[in-house]
Amino acid sequence: MSAVTKSAEEFESHRPRLFGLAYRMLGSAAEAEDVVQDAYLRWSGADPDRVERPGAWLATVVTRLCLNRLTSARARREEYPGPWLPEPLVTTTPRSARRSRPSGGRPSPWRCWCCWSG
Repeated sequence: MSAVTKSAEEFESHRPRLFGLAYRMLGSAAEAEDVVQDAYLRWSGADPDRVERPGAWLATVVTRLCLNRLTSARARREEYPGPWLPEPLVTTTPRSARRSRPSGGRPSPWRCWCCWSG
């Protein structure tokens, strides 16, 4: 196995955790993915023999990149018109894991009729 392949596999094993960290800090899936890609570029340019704990090194890089983005975002955005909310992250759940409908298939009192899909 070549050093490049080993390095890429090491990074890929940490990618989900790095994405989660960046998403929680930035609140945007697109920005989080950009930060993870930037971290990969830094990882590919680093000397693997000098990195003792790759997971910690990568988490530090992602954290610093996120803080840099947040600082520059504050400078770019003078005034935001509404409350800040993170964008929703779409995840899929298996049909068997979804909650079954209460009341034998009838709409529950806490859901409006327009949102009920039969």
